[in-house]
Amino acid sequence: MKLFSRTSCFAMSIGACLIGFSLSPMLKSVPAQTTSQPVRATPSRFIRVGLVTAGSPIQLQSGGAMTISDASQPTRRLAVKAGEIATFYYGNNTRIVARDAEYSGPITIRTDAGNFGAWQTPRIWTNGNSTRVSTDGNSPRYQKPYRGHFEIAPKTFSFEPAKHKGNLRLVNIVPLEEYLKGVVPWEMDAVAPLEALKAQAICARSETLSKIEGGRHRKDGFEICDYDHCQGYPGIENEKSRSTQAVEQTAGLVLFHKGRIADAVYGTNSGGITAASEDVWRGTPEPYLKSKRDFSPSAHPQVAKVVKPTMSESDWVKYCTTNLPSFGSPSQAEVRALASRRARSPRTAALFQANDLPEFYRWTRVVSPFDLAKAIASRGGGNLTYISNIKVEERAASGHIKKLLITGQEVKNNRVVRTANVRLEGDSQIRAMLSGRLGSTTALPSSTFVVIPRIDAQKRLVSFVLRGAGWGHGVGMCQRGAQNRANAGWKARQILEFYFKDVELRKVR
Repeated sequence: MKLFSRTSCFAMSIGACLIGFSLSPMLKSVPAQTTSQPVRATPSRFIRVGLVTAGSPIQLQSGGAMTISDASQPTRRLAVKAGEIATFYYGNNTRIVARDAEYSGPITIRTDAGNFGAWQTPRIWTNGNSTRVSTDGNSPRYQKPYRGHFEIAPKTFSFEPAKHKGNLRLVNIVPLEEYLKGVVPWEMDAVAPLEALKAQAICARSETLSKIEGGRHRKDGFEICDYDHCQGYPGIENEKSRSTQAVEQTAGLVLFHKGRIADAVYGTNSGGITAASEDVWRGTPEPYLKSKRDFSPSAHPQVAKVVKPTMSESDWVKYCTTNLPSFGSPSQAEVRALASRRARSPRTAALFQANDLPEFYRWTRVVSPFDLAKAIASRGGGNLTYISNIKVEERAASGHIKKLLITGQEVKNNRVVRTANVRLEGDSQIRAMLSGRLGSTTALPSSTFVVIPRIDAQKRLVSFVLRGAGWGHGVGMCQRGAQNRANAGWKARQILEFYFKDVELRKVR
């Protein structure tokens, strides 16, 4: 792929890097579906990635020379030598006069040549292959390396402020295809089969462009973020040759639905049944994101006996408490490897319980009715003493719980003085309330679970046992399913056509 040169992109704004697109002949024989709405995002462009910041100041160190300009004060320039550290501080607004021009701004830049104040929106153009970035004041020599260029500005956005500490916003301006080389091995292990990695690359490219067109972070000063709200992007430090090969071999390939780029979302492990978008998220259902039963009746006959067209709660109990084979199943080697890691690593043992399967294909959590009452208190339950019942009020066909009713009692002087019901709705609310607040090191793996009360010999409620299936939202492509299908000989196109309904694979330039 030929990238924009530093000189040509320096001469035009980042917005001007958004050029028109052309379509190659379709890569599958389905009827073309057209729309009057244009596709504006293309892969041959620079994108703006908002990077998580650990604090201030921000430091950059490039293997090549850096040229710093100010997007808000175009005549401002500063040159930084190769290997030299540029440090960006936020403070009080200052004014200076230089070369008969007056500048003002709250950002000061420190280099070996001295301190330079009165900057508003520094843009840093680099000549090196990579630039190391530090956002907590430590030496960038030991921090993450990134390709591309950067923009620093006073932090004006409010989205998930805990992810962006300090007073400065940091944006990595990078070609889309180079960005994907960092995303793919972060989202899927690079030891995965090449066809699965290619499917992952196409999903990541499609999801990126879809979210950019939808304006997901338009108000935040960038187009897409670098953590799981969008996609994980750690720069170039995690790149591997196989995942890079997958990105390059699928360059420009994007999934479309009815002429629009598909938001080709994916998750770690569906547990055996993927979710429809409306099972998990509010909003208009996406016709290409429907629930799929990720098994073959002929290859996995045990599942076909359990998973019926209509499922009762007792059916879901059997589904969630049985290690049913499917394309999402971990291998026995992976099960043994997890057991070995749990024995060696306290961190792994805290994340995975003794009976959990790899990628939480099947998992167990035990919840005290007293601990649960503390977690529910802020959800309208007030000062509850214990929870007496958890009831699934509504469950999607995929198994994901949509409404969960929790009943608790407040006890004073050994007497029940109040009973309260708290209803949790939606995947994120259910998983959040039944997770970190209860001592777990991670969110509840999924909202596909059943609740089994544990009663002692005196018929007292001791705990609630949650038995669940899958890790993540479960919508779109199951990454474990993609890998197992690739191991079975499936090509990337076949994998994507299974997980996404009525999509077209096109190449855009």
